[in-house]
Amino acid sequence: MTLLQQIEGHWTNQADDIAAKWAKKLKDNESTVRESAKKFHEWHPLHVYLSVTRAMNASISFSLRYQGQEVASLSVNGDDVHLVISSKTAENNKEYFGIINKPGEFLWRGKDAAEFRKQFKNPNRLNGKGRVPEHRVESEFLKQMSDDTSRKFAGTLKNIQPVLWAGCPFQFPLPISGNTGVPKPGKGNIDILARRGTGKGTRISIWELKKPSTTAHAIEQTYIYSVTLIKMLRSKPWGDFWCNNIIGFKGKVPDKLSIESVVAVSIKSERNLSAFAAKLQEFKAKNSLNVGNDSIKLFVAHYQEGPPMVVDMQEI
Repeated sequence: MTLLQQIEGHWTNQADDIAAKWAKKLKDNESTVRESAKKFHEWHPLHVYLSVTRAMNASISFSLRYQGQEVASLSVNGDDVHLVISSKTAENNKEYFGIINKPGEFLWRGKDAAEFRKQFKNPNRLNGKGRVPEHRVESEFLKQMSDDTSRKFAGTLKNIQPVLWAGCPFQFPLPISGNTGVPKPGKGNIDILARRGTGKGTRISIWELKKPSTTAHAIEQTYIYSVTLIKMLRSKPWGDFWCNNIIGFKGKVPDKLSIESVVAVSIKSERNLSAFAAKLQEFKAKNSLNVGNDSIKLFVAHYQEGPPMVVDMQEI
């Protein structure tokens, strides 16, 4: 079976039903999420993220991150916003960033929360490595994509914006997992979902990020998630919800979709570069980039961490 056939084999009524349940919960919670996001603002260098699990919960909370690593939560209850630090999160903050926190709930505008924020403002005191290198890379990509000036990616990548929900980076869910390079029933998440282009030429852009010198399953995972997203957008009656309310387009889903599937890697060795380029070409030769009337455009984005971060994005 081809990879496309495997994905289509997993796109059963069960996968469709799971995506529909997510969409319904998100729609029911949408106004609450948007109103909750207005109750606070983030303080640099901490950034607020929104996971689909948190967005579907009746009690709205947001993930507070440093360099992509969760360091606390923000819980919204009416007009009160609390910084929430669990015992486990406090342990992680000490181990990964050398920061000492006391667990508990503190008013976001209170003294304890101010002291918490202050600890992250001096990068010389932090080891800055975090737990997962991909989180650090993702954080920098989101920062650059959100920049609306010519400084974005040092001018090497333009006309791209991350998909935000209620002003927060949103962890877009999928009912098929691809993290092993093979499609399986289970929850998957797109690393970064973006829109690239201007006007009517704007496309959905799916990014799978790998830490420096790593390429494992990157091509297959990006492809699996691209096909699965197409299936979600074509599903009735919730495809228009994903397209409009989450991704941010207007009107019904176009009759023909062209989705960018971007594999983002950082490879220094010329030998490894050549081997990866050959693997990309082999994958393209063996796998259909057409899904019904829709199509996938396969890209590779070679990045170099900065400052400044630069990206060389090429269609395969």
